[in-house]
Amino acid sequence: MIARSIRQGSSARCQRGVAMVEFVVGAPILLLLLYGICELGQMFIESSMLADAAQNANRYLASNALLGSTGVVNLSGPLINAGQNLVVYGNVNGTGTPLLPQLAPGQVTIASDADNNVSVSVAYPYQSLFGGAIPLFFTGGSIDTAGTLSAFTSMPSL
Repeated sequence: MIARSIRQGSSARCQRGVAMVEFVVGAPILLLLLYGICELGQMFIESSMLADAAQNANRYLASNALLGSTGVVNLSGPLINAGQNLVVYGNVNGTGTPLLPQLAPGQVTIASDADNNVSVSVAYPYQSLFGGAIPLFFTGGSIDTAGTLSAFTSMPSL
């Protein structure tokens, strides 16, 4: 009887040890998966905001770029500045905070082509949520998470 209860107590301790080992093995995998989901979600949100801002600026420019009734697109300096401000700040005056961190008017390119299409191109340096690199614990070094999100729209002048 005594030997049996000793074996049962030993078995309970062994089960607690197995649970601890399972947690130690499983927790980093789950945390890495959670990190990936958060990072991809943030990247998707910023990419969507960038594309929406570029489309809004392109609509504004396409409706204001025609020079009178000549049908010729004229992208003047003030109009280009207004379009860049619309992408970066969400308004043509350039007031307030940028829609995305570290987004600047210099990252917005506005052009027109021979067919009177106005295009807006944005190159935004993406910043990771949790820093610029993922450390590699077993081999040393790290994985760089920096990248560039790009948005491009083109629209005929109205």
